[in-house]
Amino acid sequence: MPLHAGAITPPRSATSIALWSRVERRIVGPMRRWGLALVVLAALAFPTMSISGVSTNPLVGTWTRTTTCAELLQALSRPGLKKLALEMVVGNQFIPGVRSVAQLKDPSRPCLGAVPRKHSHFFTKDGKFGSLDWNREAVDDGNYTVSMNKVTVSKEFPRVTFTFKLVGNKLGLVPQIPKGCSTFRCAWAVSVAYPGKTWVREGR
Repeated sequence: MPLHAGAITPPRSATSIALWSRVERRIVGPMRRWGLALVVLAALAFPTMSISGVSTNPLVGTWTRTTTCAELLQALSRPGLKKLALEMVVGNQFIPGVRSVAQLKDPSRPCLGAVPRKHSHFFTKDGKFGSLDWNREAVDDGNYTVSMNKVTVSKEFPRVTFTFKLVGNKLGLVPQIPKGCSTFRCAWAVSVAYPGKTWVREGR
């Protein structure tokens, strides 16, 4: 007879009932209690695991913040990216009605006439990444993977990895780009992250 509680069937005869009661008290009961204790310990030891054994993804959801032209210029002030600042300011539509760098009134003051813009990033359960503008219209898309505290986004250009930090419902992103990088890919990564700023999860 296998020695686990689910395989033991209580006897039906009167003589055996008393014996079964002693077995129940001394063996089966403790086995059941130990089994429950192991389940609880497993849940405490692996808090990020779901019932199916698949790790939960802390980034799933939509993350939003109000961005400003000045913040973006500051983020792009690092060597190599300054030359792309005007293009990124226009691309993020901070200045109403301006759709090209040539339309800027004063390129030396690219934030002249700028307004704050609500912006969002979303991560889906099936690995899709995207961004939404202040009208909730999609303005970016791609795929992503998560490993430890890093998220890697794949697009039409070489993938970009960000380290992330979660504190409650707030998310911080830092792009992992080479020092002195001067490509659109690196400027895009900075404009996605706004390093030093936080994104707030919607619906929490």
